Amino acid sequence: MPIHCAMPIANLTRDEFIERDELVMKCAYATQNNLGRLCDEHVYENELASRLRAAGMKNVMTQVPLRVTHGSFTKEYRLDLVASDAVYELKTVEHFIPAHDAQVFNYAMCLGIRCIKLLNFSDHKVNGKLRMAPVTKAQRHACKITTNGWQPLSAKCRLLRDHLTCLVDDLGGFLEASLYREALSCLLTAPETRLAVTSNDIELGTHTLPMLAGHTAFHVSSYTTYIEQQRPHLQRLLASLPLKCLHWINFNHQDITLTTLLQ
Repeated sequence: MPIHCAMPIANLTRDEFIERDELVMKCAYATQNNLGRLCDEHVYENELASRLRAAGMKNVMTQVPLRVTHGSFTKEYRLDLVASDAVYELKTVEHFIPAHDAQVFNYAMCLGIRCIKLLNFSDHKVNGKLRMAPVTKAQRHACKITTNGWQPLSAKCRLLRDHLTCLVDDLGGFLEASLYREALSCLLTAPETRLAVTSNDIELGTHTLPMLAGHTAFHVSSYTTYIEQQRPHLQRLLASLPLKCLHWINFNHQDITLTTLLQ
């Protein structure tokens, strides 16, 4: 099984989630009233879990391991709180940002569940944000990889395409781009390497990319809008690096493209 959670989690309907959420939010408010707004996430997590257990809620667990595997690659996430099959991600931030939505969507799609909720304990009052996974498992596995703009310059390049195909067949699409990048880096023995960025023969700093071999690297992104407008920026980046070739993999929902950029 490519995705495994340390405890079984049922796919609750929205109504089932909201039913459980009434008690969770009541205990979350009591937690913030007791501790204030300045503690670390894990403090609220432990206090909230303790209150839920005391209130009689079943199967309350914190830091539940969620493991994604493919071949020799393994990545482990941690679910902050699972309470009677309702999954929560706790934050102590000024306000929610799109990256928080992306995080919980990634968890929900890995778990194959529809509902998941963000809780922010640093707001004036505990702020909850219920999110609904945008696609089903079947939709995640209905991906198409397009290689019209790809050039296999070496055997390692062909392995990149082959591993990408197997990875998408196994895990599906729509997950976070960093997961696919880390998996491909591991499977291809393509280490994340700091490359010097230069302009007019002046070294300006470094940029990290997974190196395939020699002067070839790859980049994984998840642009869903203005995709072609990203190409000139990647081309400029390539021009500033000691590379001859950059393979660009973009996950745009169900459409995945593998494109080769050359100096």
